[in-house]
Amino acid sequence: MKPCDVCGTLNFKENNYCIHCGNKLIFERTCPVCGHNNDLTNYCVECGSQLNPISIEDFDVLFNDFNKNLLLNFKLGVMEYNQLLSNIFKRAEYVEIWGETIKDKILNLARVYTECETKSRGYERGFIFLGNCIYYDDRLEESVQIATIIHELAHYFLFYIVETLLCDIFKVRSSSTIQSFVWYFLTLPEFKIMNEYCAHTVEGRFIPHGYQNYGSFNSLVRDSNYDEQSINAMVVLGNSFANEIIVYLENYIDEELREEIKLQYRKDFASPNYESIFYETSECLSLSVKNKFFIELLCDVFMEVSNRETRKELESIKEGIELG
Repeated sequence: MKPCDVCGTLNFKENNYCIHCGNKLIFERTCPVCGHNNDLTNYCVECGSQLNPISIEDFDVLFNDFNKNLLLNFKLGVMEYNQLLSNIFKRAEYVEIWGETIKDKILNLARVYTECETKSRGYERGFIFLGNCIYYDDRLEESVQIATIIHELAHYFLFYIVETLLCDIFKVRSSSTIQSFVWYFLTLPEFKIMNEYCAHTVEGRFIPHGYQNYGSFNSLVRDSNYDEQSINAMVVLGNSFANEIIVYLENYIDEELREEIKLQYRKDFASPNYESIFYETSECLSLSVKNKFFIELLCDVFMEVSNRETRKELESIKEGIELG
């Protein structure tokens, strides 16, 4: 028996999809082409296709020619991508989102997806540690903590979307090796700008009008040497991802909960500052265009870092993930 990654239901080994939620299951030695379950062999006994390892544990395997070709030839369809998003977000459908306070409700929603811990040092309101844990400062007002948790949850979703996409392309389960590459990709200067804009926009959707804050995005832009066209491209890509995340989060942070969040801001006597509202944009890419553009970006970075010169940095990130 094997538990489903999404809802935890136990499934028989011969099942390709979860009997409860329909999530696609990947077992040891499962053929990525025909789905046949094989014994210890490098090629499927049913259709002859090469079998990938159930997880990629080192960078030599990740950057081999087989995986490079998979990525270079991958076409991300709209229906397939929507299914990927649905599988990521529907985990909360099987959990009751509860809490004695408004912050507790948001915190428990975030904990459906990843660990959440408090921090009490440093100037940051919060951060996400290598894609695996959200940290938020509990010295802040409850309203600011709520905004921070939503912000960092958006970072988590973007990380998890890229991670899941790569796992689907390579037909493997997640591993610290793949997570290391995803973290490296999302923290490259241009993609960090995109990532930060996405998180600010998701946060801004669920807090009252006028309290939006694009401070960390502005800081990244000021410290960069990118031209306006390059920055705008990252803003539009980040906004495109943000719109996708918002659509799904609105199923759980619904109108009633948003009204409660507004009430918390009033309780905290927080004063709005409308300056950051002007950073919001409605410009985004169509899903088909965004998918094509993003896969091309992934390919470019994947090819660039596949040489051994960057292995030391990737190994350092991997060590941090495994120790965390």
